Amino acid sequence: MRDSIVEKLRVVLSGEVNDECKVTYVLAEVRKLLDKFPPDPAPFALKLYCHWALHVDLTHPGTTKHFLERVEKFVDSVFAGSTNVVYEHQMFREFIFWDTFKEQLTRFLKAYDLPTGVCENDSRWHEFLKNYAGVIEDGSLSCNSGIALKSVQEVVFTKGRARENDSYIPFDLSWNIVLTDGRTMTVDVSAAPLADGKMISHSVTLH
Repeated sequence: MRDSIVEKLRVVLSGEVNDECKVTYVLAEVRKLLDKFPPDPAPFALKLYCHWALHVDLTHPGTTKHFLERVEKFVDSVFAGSTNVVYEHQMFREFIFWDTFKEQLTRFLKAYDLPTGVCENDSRWHEFLKNYAGVIEDGSLSCNSGIALKSVQEVVFTKGRARENDSYIPFDLSWNIVLTDGRTMTVDVSAAPLADGKMISHSVTLH
């Protein structure tokens, strides 16, 4: 089965991945390999984006527990009125930033000796992301481990407003963090290019 999936991916990735159907197909086949032959450690960002494209929620404790614990630490710091800028930046970048998705997809494709042009060519990567944005346009992704945590019940990701072409991510991301007390903490995340690099910013609303 693995060889069959790999060869199907090779055919598609050898050409242009330039429409929503191709993007969906690639991520569906990648997800099959991730599920059947899981790498250790699991590439969380890659798995998250594959599931979002296929509208399949993430519920496996082995995949989501560490992430939800990180989110809980962030929630606790917000309620405590303390801010750890370095920690927050690392969390948003590690789990959501497109660079992490790109890096993990590249590593995954190389592991199977598959073409990596879609990741390594800037124009092809931008085209891939543009079509990916269309795939998830009206969908959301729920991340729930089924394990009782103190503050966090689940995190639901939704697509926010579109960004300009020079942005490092083509649209904002909203994390709707469902708390165990029934409230929801919404965190809107965006990224902006700077002269000396890039900046991640976020805002928090409790309702």
